[in-house]
Amino acid sequence: MPLASQHPGRANGRTSSAIRSANRAAIVDVLRRNGRATRAELCTLTGLSRSTVSALVGELAARGLLVERPSALARSGGRPPTVLTLDRSGGLGIGIDIGVRHLAVAVGDLSRTVHAERWWSEPAGHSAPEGIATVLTSVATALREANAERERLIGAAVSIAAPIYAADQTIAEPAVLPGWTGAQLAEALAAELAIPVAIDNDAALGALGETIWGAHAGARSLAYIKLASRVGVGLVLDGAVYRGHAGLAGELGHLTVDPDGPVCWCGSRGCLELYAGGGAILRGLSGYDDDRGGLEAMIDAALGGDAEVIAAVRAAARHLGRGVAALVNLVDPQHVVVGGELSRLAPLLLDPMRDELARYSFVARSGEVAVSSSSLGRRASLLGALALVLTQPSRFGDGTAFHAEGVR
Repeated sequence: MPLASQHPGRANGRTSSAIRSANRAAIVDVLRRNGRATRAELCTLTGLSRSTVSALVGELAARGLLVERPSALARSGGRPPTVLTLDRSGGLGIGIDIGVRHLAVAVGDLSRTVHAERWWSEPAGHSAPEGIATVLTSVATALREANAERERLIGAAVSIAAPIYAADQTIAEPAVLPGWTGAQLAEALAAELAIPVAIDNDAALGALGETIWGAHAGARSLAYIKLASRVGVGLVLDGAVYRGHAGLAGELGHLTVDPDGPVCWCGSRGCLELYAGGGAILRGLSGYDDDRGGLEAMIDAALGGDAEVIAAVRAAARHLGRGVAALVNLVDPQHVVVGGELSRLAPLLLDPMRDELARYSFVARSGEVAVSSSSLGRRASLLGALALVLTQPSRFGDGTAFHAEGVR
């Protein structure tokens, strides 16, 4: 996985103590952003000499901040290099995923180890008061399972299946999760847990999760298609999540594909979501109720070989492929990853999507765009929320400063 580069922690006129402190901070920052690194990678990414890195690593390890582990990558004719990670005493993060029909919580540390993870189903239309109480109870349970104390928490991030205004972290469209409209979720969690809390769109965090935890870890350019009842997209461009001016980038489901089409819940006509989302597939079939587990039943039927359902899924995939072709022509991502509940149907979805991409996107025809299903499955947005906490030292505090500054 490509590692995030850093600049050397040196400046003219600094005392040797200040330089050493800055160099320690540079090492900690590289490990915070990348999860792990070898000594050679630390030299490259910090610009520090091998002897300086070796000395600082030894000091930080003596303070209990660093952990050294064997690398999974073996060298020809020799022992595999060791990798360095931050110890869990540096801090723990919480990821929370609020979906249309589920809630989930994960606890992980700065080495990107997940120590506990809990999932549970919720009825469609579940509301914030009960949901927040359930989340808080599950966080407490997950912390017990992780053998962690609340004092170690550095922050929480919430993935929510709705467009989110970046300025105030409120839901931009009340119709998406009406039970949560107006709920001051971040404030409630921050007050209860006494940590910084961020809220973000589930597709955006799914894209982050894929570039941190997934098969395309380290990718600089990726479009994550969140395909469930609705359709959304998260974008990683030039190595960073792209959210747009107001935070609302990625509403692929509301790309107009037929101006004379049916009215969408958003108020527009002929939105892609009306033809490509799980809800659209269900509306074209008999015997499936979206409010009573219809999506799961439809997926099982398709995987079981039901010809009618398979035909409906493939038709939706063709619509989706045309929408994604427009996206690819606009932003030219290296990877298109299909996630969400419907990613279980990847064997039925991907080939029709690729056909439409080849037909409508000259960028895709160049062969530079890879289309695949998510290796993280339903966990992508949850792990993306956790990654948001673990990889952003400027936004979420941690215990590494205490450890690092304690070294003289």
